[in-house]
Amino acid sequence: MKIISKVLLVLSFAAIPLFSYGQGYISSDYITSSSLKDENGNRYGSGDLLILSGRYTLPFAIKHNHRGQPIAWSATLYCSYGISHNKGQAKNLNPGNIVNSSLNISHIRPISEKWNIIASIGAGVYASPKEITSQSILANGGIIFAYKLRKNLDIGVGAGLTNAYGIPMILPMLYFSWRNTGKYEFKIDMSSGMKISAATWLNKKFKMEFTAIEMDGMSAVMNVNGKSKIYSMVMMKSYVSPSFHINKKTSIYLGIGGNWLRGTKISDRSFKGFINSFKDNNNDKREFGASLRVMTGLRYGF
Repeated sequence: MKIISKVLLVLSFAAIPLFSYGQGYISSDYITSSSLKDENGNRYGSGDLLILSGRYTLPFAIKHNHRGQPIAWSATLYCSYGISHNKGQAKNLNPGNIVNSSLNISHIRPISEKWNIIASIGAGVYASPKEITSQSILANGGIIFAYKLRKNLDIGVGAGLTNAYGIPMILPMLYFSWRNTGKYEFKIDMSSGMKISAATWLNKKFKMEFTAIEMDGMSAVMNVNGKSKIYSMVMMKSYVSPSFHINKKTSIYLGIGGNWLRGTKISDRSFKGFINSFKDNNNDKREFGASLRVMTGLRYGF
């Protein structure tokens, strides 16, 4: 309980700037307990997961070119804290608590009427709180060349940088963003993750959103038998989320739905470990079963 109180206190202070400038959110997600199994159906206990998270983006330099296109610099602070209550072998195979925090500097710049460059660079701590070392600091970055195909549709390609597997690696990236506004809103976003959703305004204050698919996850650098490894957890959820808009920029929301995927794996921090993470015979891949997911939070500036 002391850990939860500290996290909530930090997130509360992080929320103070939200009411002056920028945009961000504070949220809590709870995934109910389910069994942990491998691809052969062998059981390894069970566990639930509570995630407390917050994000704040501050634009600190914005101007427009002669076409009215924005040229902007921004800083994003992100922090999430995962608290697991695992039983059986799942307790030894998964970290009890995980902290993921990062600071990124982003830049967007148009290079023509249709093309934009979106770039970001940063670093953060990804570890169990009791195992934070210099190896827990992971760098991340990327550059996307985005093309405005239509007014509400952007596509792009680029490359991302990470040292999650020990050596710095450059990986291909895809970018897709489509949104339709009006009484009924539709959105497909594949930029930092993946989200497909639809929403409608019930009145001037209440909005109802249905998210068909949304992906998220957490990761941590671990020491296993004296060897540095990377633990990763990928989740996929669907949910219904009503929100109440306090004013034009501030809203509170609830959400309930299913968490269909909570896959976990532990890989060596090497190029070979990266390749092996995609193989079907990876013995370190396990998955928690489908479970209920409930969430609540506050958004500002969206």
